[in-house]
Amino acid sequence: MAVDLDEPMRDVIDDAIARLKAAGLDERFTSREKWHATLAFLGPVEAARRGAVSEAIAAAAKSCDRFDLTLDVVGAFPDARRPKVVWVGSSSPQMGFAGCAEAVRAQLSGMGFDFEFDAVPHVTVCRLKRSGPLPDVGRLNPRTIHVDSLTLYESAPQGSSTRYAVLGEMPLR
Repeated sequence: MAVDLDEPMRDVIDDAIARLKAAGLDERFTSREKWHATLAFLGPVEAARRGAVSEAIAAAAKSCDRFDLTLDVVGAFPDARRPKVVWVGSSSPQMGFAGCAEAVRAQLSGMGFDFEFDAVPHVTVCRLKRSGPLPDVGRLNPRTIHVDSLTLYESAPQGSSTRYAVLGEMPLR
C-alpha cells in the first residue's frame, strides 16, 4: 500500500540519485517507474485473501483526509553511518502520511498482518552492497504533492529485479 508520485516528484528523486552518483555512490538504483512511498508492506498475500485486504484498505482510505507529502532529503536505514537502504524522504514529520498509515495498518493488523516499524515517508532508491557512511548530498529542492488516493501494488520477482503492478486505487475522503 503506497502513495503514488507525480512526475515532478520523480524529478526530485532523479536529482537525488544524480547527487549520490556524483558523490561516489556506485550502486544499482531503483528505476523511476518503481518509485512510491510505502504506507504498509504486506508481503505475500494469498489470492483468496486479496478481496478482503482490498476492502480493508479501501475502508481505511475512506477514513483518511487528503494530505500533502513533502520530500526534501536523502537518508538511509538503519542510519547514515551504517546505511543498508538509501531513500529520499522528508526532513520533517508528515502528519497526514503518518495518520493514514496508522489507519491502514490498524485495519490490516486486525487481519493478522504485523508491522515491525513505524511508517516513515520515504522512497527507496537503492539497497547497498558496500559498507561505509552515506555521502552527504545536501538538502534537495523540496517538492510537495497533494495525496488524494492510495495505490495498492503487487510486487513479483522478475529476473534479478522486481515488477510492480497496480491492483487498485483507493480514494481518500
